[in-house]
Amino acid sequence: VEWVISRLSGKAQVLVPRYGFYVWTCLGLQGVPVVLLRGPTLPSGQNGTLLVAGHDPWVAYLPNRFFIGEPQRELVGNVALRDLPVLLDRLREAADLTIVRADRLSAETFFGKDYLAVPEWIDMRLALAGDLDGLVRSNRSIREDMRLVRKHKLQPLVTEREERFDEFYDSMYVPFSRDRHGDMAIIKGRQELRRFIRKGGILWVRRDNQPLAGVLYERKQDTFNLLAIGMTSGELPLKKRGIMAALYYYSIQHARQSGFTEVNFRAARSSLHDGLFRYKRKWGNALFDNPNSYYDLLIRWNSVNGIVKDFFSHTGLVFRDGGRLSAIHGDETQSRRSLWIEGLHRLYLLTACGRQPMIDEGVPVKRNRSHARFSATLS
Repeated sequence: VEWVISRLSGKAQVLVPRYGFYVWTCLGLQGVPVVLLRGPTLPSGQNGTLLVAGHDPWVAYLPNRFFIGEPQRELVGNVALRDLPVLLDRLREAADLTIVRADRLSAETFFGKDYLAVPEWIDMRLALAGDLDGLVRSNRSIREDMRLVRKHKLQPLVTEREERFDEFYDSMYVPFSRDRHGDMAIIKGRQELRRFIRKGGILWVRRDNQPLAGVLYERKQDTFNLLAIGMTSGELPLKKRGIMAALYYYSIQHARQSGFTEVNFRAARSSLHDGLFRYKRKWGNALFDNPNSYYDLLIRWNSVNGIVKDFFSHTGLVFRDGGRLSAIHGDETQSRRSLWIEGLHRLYLLTACGRQPMIDEGVPVKRNRSHARFSATLS
């Protein structure tokens, strides 16, 4: 499906996904499975229940962050999406949280405002307005990462256009994607990436002239787009940490030297506590809506009990808020500075009375000078 969409141009690339998924849903060609999931929840071990509507494995991201281990499953039935809201309303009190995966137009059409619309993926980008080495010096976590880069003597190499593309695709990109994402891996086709690389190349990370990882990039106006990351298998975790830091550092360095004004680090999950989200955030990335994320995860709580509060404490969520992106979390002890990211409209705290605004876009958040030059608040 993504390959077909990528071949479209202009308005068709926006309209076909938006209305195509919606028409497919309305025709009722594929019922939506509805299940009740029960089991011990993170982090307390207290038993909780989710009411989940959507197809596995795509709907599993939030349930995997809710339960300890594999929950018990009770199939409620397969339902046409247009009939789903009534069923979920009827079963609402049976669960702590309701989670629905729906295309964006169906989400807007069939579901009310008592659901939070969480984009399945968001974009993260870095404005190249600051001092890269200043960013490294100012952030202890990045300093530690770069120490590993130096320790393992990791160096960059840039190849242009299709040079060594098949090597990257077969030995790094495909195995790394499958290992990292498992059943949820979306592997771009060879011809799709080959088409993008004609306007870009591959930045490699090497040790002793041996390639360990690479990132395929595309030049698009003033933006340096990172489209696919690959890594050789069998690397130790600490070395992987150094390799990923090298990919980020050398990509930013190459983009700056080539005259770009922005690096698009692409998709991340819409959670303030997701590992990849936080990693990109510490490198100064800001938050943007992802035009290629065609589905939303709709979240609704029955009441703000301890289980719901715990979930939002370790899985703060970015959601659509009047055409902008805001975020909500449930831990009063976490500082605003540790959660805020450039691109948010508002940060909310979940309380027994519902969501309460903590900070709005444009309100100063304390940060050091190096971070400010990169137009993002870092932890």
